[in-house]
Amino acid sequence: MSATDDRIRTFIETKFKPRAGGRQFDDDTPLFTSGIVDSFGVLELIAFLEDAFAIDIDVNRFEVRDFDTVRKVASLVATISGAPGGH
Repeated sequence: MSATDDRIRTFIETKFKPRAGGRQFDDDTPLFTSGIVDSFGVLELIAFLEDAFAIDIDVNRFEVRDFDTVRKVASLVATISGAPGGH
């Protein structure tokens, strides 16, 4: 786990805790199909990512599935920011 993963997971745990219903999730838990994050929640997640990691996310380049797990979101952040671990 990286510091990026930790920041993303902490945000999701804090912001979407009521939707999680006390369920635990890890970096590979599907956030949408599990109901933790919905379509409005992804907008909140994107706003957080842009602010927290000083990146611009072009929503036309990515699909909801790119935000479906903590691991995928962290990879997306690394790709956009050019950090090691990005694709």
